[in-house]
Amino acid sequence: MSIRLRLMALIAAFGVMALLITGLALVSLDRYKTMMSEYGAAYKHAYDIERINRMVSSIVMESRGIYLSKDTAEASVFAGHLTRNLDQLEQALNDWRLSKDAEEREDYKLIEAAARDLIASRRTVVKLANEGDIAKATAVGTGDRDNRITLQQRLDSLVVQAHKELAQTQAEAVAFSQQRSQTFLIMALVSIAAILGLSAWAILHFITRPLRHVAGTIISLSEGHLDTPVPEAEGKDEVDALWRAIGRLKAHAIEAEKIVAAQREAERLQALEARQLILD
Repeated sequence: MSIRLRLMALIAAFGVMALLITGLALVSLDRYKTMMSEYGAAYKHAYDIERINRMVSSIVMESRGIYLSKDTAEASVFAGHLTRNLDQLEQALNDWRLSKDAEEREDYKLIEAAARDLIASRRTVVKLANEGDIAKATAVGTGDRDNRITLQQRLDSLVVQAHKELAQTQAEAVAFSQQRSQTFLIMALVSIAAILGLSAWAILHFITRPLRHVAGTIISLSEGHLDTPVPEAEGKDEVDALWRAIGRLKAHAIEAEKIVAAQREAERLQALEARQLILD
């Protein structure tokens, strides 16, 4: 394999590493988004329960206004306010009943009967107040006191439970965020170390050390040391090609040296023959 392909393979490995980190980041973001969505749903559920509880308290206050009214006109004012509160409560309960969250629908079932009874009794209170029968309206309203207390106790219990779930969801999100932050930090440090280590190894093993060896051999041959060993390279990378080229150059140099030596020997022999002829 050529040096170019080896370096490209190294770069591809770094690319795969980057893709793995990116994939983990996307998965983490998706999971964190889901957890934030769960946190938002838990927060909304807690808020809705508290809002319904406040509605019940407002209904109680408006009902007491009717009980303490001096005449029908005054009672009708409180009855109007009470009607609006009952309408809002009924709408909130319907929204809760139709929630897409199965756990929220189960929570609704715990207060449904008491809530519906409260609405029914307080609408009767409104009707009686508008008719001027304040005493009977008071009797109906106060007669439903135990049911209203039961309803608010259940709502208070659901609020406590919702806040626990909210705190748990928040804690899980924080723990997940911290854990993934540590994971990304470790992966980043490991990736940087791997990139630096592999790059240094590749440069040293495939480029610096072989080229230094090649350069040393070329210098030695150029200085006339034709006995300098040249490795027999059978690979297909650039350094092996250089070694084969250097091997051919060495062979040519040796051949040229032999030719020069033969010429010198021939010239020496010719000189000896010429000298012999002169002496003879």
